[in-house]
Amino acid sequence: MNITKIIIPAAGIGSRFLPITKSIPKEMLPLSNKPAIEYIVQEAADAKLHDVMIVLSPNKTVIIDYFSHNHHLEKILEEQNKLYYLSSVNKLIDSVNFQYFIQNKPLGLANALLHVQAAIDDDEFFAVALPDDIILPTDSNNTPEIEYLMQAAQQTQGMVIGVQEVPQHLVSSYGIVSCKQQISQNCFEIASLVEKPSLEDAPSNLAIVGRYVFHQKLFEYIPKTIRVRSEILLPDTINLMIQHGFPVYAVKIQGKRFDTGTPKGLLEFILHEAQ
Repeated sequence: MNITKIIIPAAGIGSRFLPITKSIPKEMLPLSNKPAIEYIVQEAADAKLHDVMIVLSPNKTVIIDYFSHNHHLEKILEEQNKLYYLSSVNKLIDSVNFQYFIQNKPLGLANALLHVQAAIDDDEFFAVALPDDIILPTDSNNTPEIEYLMQAAQQTQGMVIGVQEVPQHLVSSYGIVSCKQQISQNCFEIASLVEKPSLEDAPSNLAIVGRYVFHQKLFEYIPKTIRVRSEILLPDTINLMIQHGFPVYAVKIQGKRFDTGTPKGLLEFILHEAQ
């Protein structure tokens, strides 16, 4: 299993940050001197996922601009001996193969992934990372979080979902994993996924976070999934695949996670980085 591709869905309207996201994409909101999406692309590059496919809405071309060389600015900075200001992002631009796909209507994560179907080969595994979840490495090797999931996928030959234990009062805010069996200290085979259950109905406190490794067959099952209020919910598609015999595993994330998809989480990340 050689995983080289990652999909980054970034077509949402960013409603929790309106009105600022009326003109600035949520993924481009500054976290210190970098936007949120750069942390995700850097994680992908560090995991040697050099084919980065970003799903955008039509008005988010600023993300394409950001991950392109600005030759006019570079010339000015070079004359001032300040080109180092762009060194980190330019290194990403030069080391990653970016592809962009347009999702015209915000019809959810499953629909966003379908827009990239043609770029994924038959029988291929690929990664997915959501820009709302920034996960910083905490081990001495600075292992990117998605790499742990890729390793688990290679070991199990199955699809993998990143999870995190959450306090009981937050269970109803997440998709929750029902475990079939424990494989290792941090890995569980999944029996099913339950979307935002009540505390009484929650099968565990293992919450889905924004890191996945999927198989190309996912695209076959998305259109077969029953819609909920005109939207296909990705957990429902995964449940359908499990019912048809596809092994899916939950792996506890190892790094420190920040939910920058909320104003509170974004502020927490900025304060953490300022320390």
